[in-house]
Amino acid sequence: MTTTDQNPRTKGQVVSLPNDMPSEEPVSPPGRLHGLSIAGMAVSALVGIAALFAFITINWPGSSSRYVMIAFIAAGVAFMTFASTAVLTAARDTYSRERSSTSNK
Repeated sequence: MTTTDQNPRTKGQVVSLPNDMPSEEPVSPPGRLHGLSIAGMAVSALVGIAALFAFITINWPGSSSRYVMIAFIAAGVAFMTFASTAVLTAARDTYSRERSSTSNK
């Protein structure tokens, strides 16, 4: 007795699929703007972490700490901007686009 004979549910239930399955278009790689957005997210996250770390650990004289907090808030705004750009460009890249011809008609 083989292992397939021991399981009564799999006996005789093999269905072959047709070979004429529709072919899908190849997926295009992410665009340049998507890559730049991800790089911008990384840079702004590092700047924000460094600014917050500097604000917490260093006793800044006078109003210098205000500039550090401005850098932290600007890095947060930049991160959110780059994140939304990355999401929107990734969504745009999921749809197929027809290539436009360069000739004028």
